[in-house]
Order: sequence, then structure tokens, then C-alpha cells
Amino acid sequence: MQLDKLSRDDYIVGGVTLLLLIDLLFLPWISVSVGPFTASSSGTGSPDGWAGVLAVLVSVALLADLVVERLSPQTTVPNWGGGREATRFRLSVVIAVCLVLKLIFHVSDTFNYAGFGFWVAIVLTVVLVIGTFRLSQGRALLKGVGTV
Repeated sequence: MQLDKLSRDDYIVGGVTLLLLIDLLFLPWISVSVGPFTASSSGTGSPDGWAGVLAVLVSVALLADLVVERLSPQTTVPNWGGGREATRFRLSVVIAVCLVLKLIFHVSDTFNYAGFGFWVAIVLTVVLVIGTFRLSQGRALLKGVGTV
């Protein structure tokens, strides 16, 4: 592979997406403790695990889109509304919508029993949406730093 074709912005978007995938699959989103016993559920588990699973699938699609565009530029991949960066922005919005739906359907459960993974996912999702939006506008992710 020719990793030199990946820019700093690509590494940031790809890294944040990969961290979000790890968060959704492995970190505790809901934790309930009763005495010495603790039970937890990941972002793809109950309640409303379907929203977490959709977020995982869309995250994989976002990563695949980024990798295919940069490492195999001759491959034609369909875009969603005007270019690769715009497509990745829209995919990040879909991820955010899935996670917001998961939150909305169980607001009382989420805030009463929110685990570490839930709070990390909020931060990662905000960073991902803002980052892909900036890239779709042709701006660099880090202010004052151009793309490599």
C-alpha cells in the first residue's frame, strides 16, 4: 500500500471514524450497578441496538470510501451529492442521526446509566461531523495548517 497518498486530514478522519467504531463495538454505553455486580451494554447492544449497528455499518462505509479514493484513485465509486468529501460529510451526518435516535429513544435510561463509551461517542461524532464538513467546504481540519 502507498500510505504516502493519505493526507493529514485523511488520517484524522479515518482515525476518528476508527475510534468511533471501537467505541460502538466495545466500550460500555449503558452501565448498571447493583451492589458488587455491574452489567454493561455497548453501543450496538440494548436498548435500540439497531441504531448502533447502522452507525457501525455507515462508519465502515465511510472508512472504505476514504481508503478506496486515496489508495485506488482509478476505481470509480458512486458519490452522494457532489464529490467524495461531500459524500463523507453526509455519511458522518447519518452516523450522527443514528446515534441521536439511540439517545432519543431512551433519554432517561441513557443519562441515568450512561457509560464511558456514550460520552466518548458524543465527542467523536461531533469531531467527525465538523471535520468532514470542513473538508467538504475545501478547508483544512486544523486551523492555520494546510493539508499535506
